[in-house]
Amino acid sequence: MAIQISPDEPRRARLLRGALGALGLAAAVLIALPVVGALVPWLPVVGVLGSSFAGHMPFEFAVLGAVVLAVSLAARARVRPAARCGLVAGAITLVGALVVLSCQLSFSLGRGAEIGVGDVVRGGRPMPPPDRTETFAVVQGQPLRAGIWLPRGESPVPRPAVIWVHGGGFVEGSRDEQRGIYRYLADRGYPVISVDYRLAPPVRWRDATEDVVCAMSWLTGHAAEYGVDPARLVLAGGSAGGSLTLNVAYGLAAGSITSSCPGPAPAAPAAVAGFYPAADLAGVYRDNGMYGYARRSARAYLGGSPRQVPDRYAYASALARVRPGLMPTLLVTGGNDHLIFERRVREVADRLRAAGDPVRYDVFPFGDHAFDAAGIGNAFSRSVLLDFLHEHAPL
Repeated sequence: MAIQISPDEPRRARLLRGALGALGLAAAVLIALPVVGALVPWLPVVGVLGSSFAGHMPFEFAVLGAVVLAVSLAARARVRPAARCGLVAGAITLVGALVVLSCQLSFSLGRGAEIGVGDVVRGGRPMPPPDRTETFAVVQGQPLRAGIWLPRGESPVPRPAVIWVHGGGFVEGSRDEQRGIYRYLADRGYPVISVDYRLAPPVRWRDATEDVVCAMSWLTGHAAEYGVDPARLVLAGGSAGGSLTLNVAYGLAAGSITSSCPGPAPAAPAAVAGFYPAADLAGVYRDNGMYGYARRSARAYLGGSPRQVPDRYAYASALARVRPGLMPTLLVTGGNDHLIFERRVREVADRLRAAGDPVRYDVFPFGDHAFDAAGIGNAFSRSVLLDFLHEHAPL
């Protein structure tokens, strides 16, 4: 008996191959796009998403690319259109992610960072709780608290300490944001005190700065209790917190800011560290980073635009306080930062150098905003901060 062949079968096969090819192409784009965005950060939308994902997790994307390549190779004999797309996507993802990963590793290791396998593979370390939590002030009925991470064992002499100020665009955030870094520094001999400040709304352009000064005053008064040397305090923070640390440090050095607590203002810190800081709020507002987030936060924090309240922007921006005779400054930012552009942070470093002030400036490759929340970026930030402390506030 003759075999009957349906005339529709070739057409169905072509439709199936076309559908599989379309699905494969869509999957290829979705898989490879984040890596492309990390490598080409100026692309609209793609650059932001790519830097936020592939720039933060290059190892994970390298594994994803390898898996896609393996699956596509295994399927290429049966579903050729989709397999071809998968091969292209897997190759782009794998190679691009390896470029990002190798650049971040070589940059960090070349600057003496201590990086373990867990920083690369697992993306972070455990987040331990503070040893103590204290209320350092109650301002206008709002309690302000501090998490305290202490070194193990006693010290025969008072130690230098780090006061950490959290980020969050002046409108959100938590003093627990970098608990891994706090514990890392405390285990190496530096007490860390991570502090609250009042958040907007309502407008807090003066309040937040004065709350950080209040925390310094409180620690100065309790220095003996925690074995801290009040003459060797170091302010550190990221994003909005980095802005506040620089503003407070330079303002105290000039005697131009006060505390939200009763009593005299403390001495200026021995050194200050700002990670991707918003040190020029008017400039960040004009850049309109992250498609409007920076402007919304600035309006909530300062009560208007730079044109409407220029004096507030000047008061809250550390860039306007740079002058000769300031303490050593550490500035660290990401090369792909879409919220606070790298050139904004570089401008602060350039102005400090021009004034003759000691400054260290590092740009983490392919890093977007808050690149050090976990992984290699976190390992780099904690290591570079520890080196900075060893140099300017040695144990």
